[in-house]
Amino acid sequence: MSEKLLEIKGLSTHFFTENGVVPSVNNVSFDVNKGEIVCVVGESGCGKSVTSLSILQLINKPGRIVNGEILFKGTDLTKLSEREIRKIRGNKISMIFQEPLTSLNPVFTIGNQISETIRLHQNVNKNQAKMKTLEVLKKVGMPNPEKQYYSFPHLLSGGMRQRVMIAMALSCNPELLIADEPTTALDVTIQVQVLRLLRDLSEELQTSIVLITHDLGVVAEMADRVVVMYGGEIVEQNNVFDLFSDPKHPYTKGLLNSTPKIHQLDDSLESIEGNVPTPANMPHGCKFNTRCPFVMNKCREEQPPLIDADNGSEVRCWLHLEKEAVSS
Repeated sequence: MSEKLLEIKGLSTHFFTENGVVPSVNNVSFDVNKGEIVCVVGESGCGKSVTSLSILQLINKPGRIVNGEILFKGTDLTKLSEREIRKIRGNKISMIFQEPLTSLNPVFTIGNQISETIRLHQNVNKNQAKMKTLEVLKKVGMPNPEKQYYSFPHLLSGGMRQRVMIAMALSCNPELLIADEPTTALDVTIQVQVLRLLRDLSEELQTSIVLITHDLGVVAEMADRVVVMYGGEIVEQNNVFDLFSDPKHPYTKGLLNSTPKIHQLDDSLESIEGNVPTPANMPHGCKFNTRCPFVMNKCREEQPPLIDADNGSEVRCWLHLEKEAVSS
């Protein structure tokens, strides 16, 4: 039986603005097992990044977690003080942000920044921290790490800066790594290298990964399990093989149909009509009803629950509930 490392139960994160409460994430629940890679996928504005930031208690005002539990090895992170969460953040749980250039301090060398992380969380001296930094830079494939140790972030390419971010995230041997769109700003060849690096490190160190992405190609390459989000909620959850072969939710089907396929290069791509509604202006009933080709009156009137489906999957859709009722 797989060991659960992270359990998110009923997480809701809202933003309290001058114009009222904006519910960004609503009642989100999923688990991450030890050594597992879970991809959280969806269009921009669906709540992926807010979910990932909530795990590490990095939601700034006016945002606030209003409900739910985030259990890391049985400890509820939402109940910890700022001092207690700092001992976990960057140590037991690390995060790779979207844009490394804005995440790295421009006035300090990369060696200084990685060493600082190591010295903050581990009982080592300055020289030991430097040796550990060089070791982790080699592990992530940084060319000439002794030279790059003294480089400033702006002197490095996008791919090398992302390797620095990965090295910093892995410097304290975390048990969980959260990667928020880690390949967005990189060209295709560097994307492949970074993703391969993350998977190899996960297999070697048994590090669990929560990978936030909108790219289904990345999902197919990396995921063991997939969480599909829309409108701040989970609409489908499944293992990667079943999700691609038998998607259950109309939104998941729309995402897959809008992905280019090498054997269909002459065909025009399908698209999901309309746009993701803003958190402050969500439709009544099913959040996807304004864009769904299979919408029914019930979809506009009542929110469907997230129910268990085939092979341990979950789906939030009245169509699936109707099928279940007919088959029973």
